[in-house]
Amino acid sequence: MIGGLRQRVKLQRRISTPDGGGGADSGWADIAEVWAEVTPTGGREAQQGMRLASLTIYQVRLRFRADVSTADRMLFDGRILNIRSLINVASRGRWLECVCEEGADS
Repeated sequence: MIGGLRQRVKLQRRISTPDGGGGADSGWADIAEVWAEVTPTGGREAQQGMRLASLTIYQVRLRFRADVSTADRMLFDGRILNIRSLINVASRGRWLECVCEEGADS
């Protein structure tokens, strides 16, 4: 399986920074860059606002990390992949499988 981790992905987490006016600006910060296996598995269409958007579904496998959640996202080859679900494969803490969507609002 290690040979399958051929792509680099960046894990990102949403952060808030004070804007100086009593509010906060929201953005994304890199938390790690890891090796992964990224496989497109299909697509679908979804209603976003008043338009129909095309979504691509990916399965991303990486070494297990306990600090990743569905509030995070990944950057892969210039694409933003929003994490929709996480699976600790066989509950052994070795592999993490993520189902991600490209083209969806986070």
